[in-house]
Amino acid sequence: MSTNKHRYASWLIVAFLISCLLSAPENYSYAQQQEKSVAALDDRSAVVVRHPDAERLASFRSDSRYRYDRDAPPPENPLARFWAWFWQKLAQILNSEAYQNIGQYVVLAGIAAFVIYLLRKAEMLNFLFPKKTQVAELPYEGVTENIYEIDFDTAINDAVTRQDLRLAVRLMYLQTLKYLDQAGQINYQPDKTNRQYVYELANSPQQDEFETLTRQFEFVWYGDFPVDDALFSVVKAKFTTFNQVVRHL
Repeated sequence: MSTNKHRYASWLIVAFLISCLLSAPENYSYAQQQEKSVAALDDRSAVVVRHPDAERLASFRSDSRYRYDRDAPPPENPLARFWAWFWQKLAQILNSEAYQNIGQYVVLAGIAAFVIYLLRKAEMLNFLFPKKTQVAELPYEGVTENIYEIDFDTAINDAVTRQDLRLAVRLMYLQTLKYLDQAGQINYQPDKTNRQYVYELANSPQQDEFETLTRQFEFVWYGDFPVDDALFSVVKAKFTTFNQVVRHL
């Protein structure tokens, strides 16, 4: 659930930054065109000079709220001083001529880099930046070739005894595939992907639960998700409940 929330929040941030990235140059160009297109009106009417009331002007001058010539004292907190300095420098950069010519593209490039970072964080660019898979020399690496030759109960107990809980989860998943194949819910083939088995259960009431089990297996096996005794007990209970239903189909 936390993974889905993280991806949803990442999507929102990415959508916002992309909109800024795409609209910034256009808005800047539009502002320049508007600035060039504004022409002064030909107003030749007589100018009437009005002078403010002396007493009212004096009251404004003595009002401390209108004394803009005094800078606020720097904050005492070191972190607050850093942020005050940072925002001051950023304002200077944004108001400089160099920013209008070059700096804006540097900022846009930074936004683009941040968008790419968020996309990779949300695992949306795996086809461009594939993660290096860690090859672990574990037993039963070739169990997918013939799942009917494996004594799964014994193999799972052996893996738990050795505290190889990742392997135990993998064996439980393969055992579930065996039960689904025996029940005629899927057509097991060694070269099929997990997603294909999920799609084969499209018209079955077991699809949602099987997809959840598939996702948990992929987190543990391919994502190298850490598994402790407590988590393994929860996952094992889900597999056991699901397998009991499948074996009675």
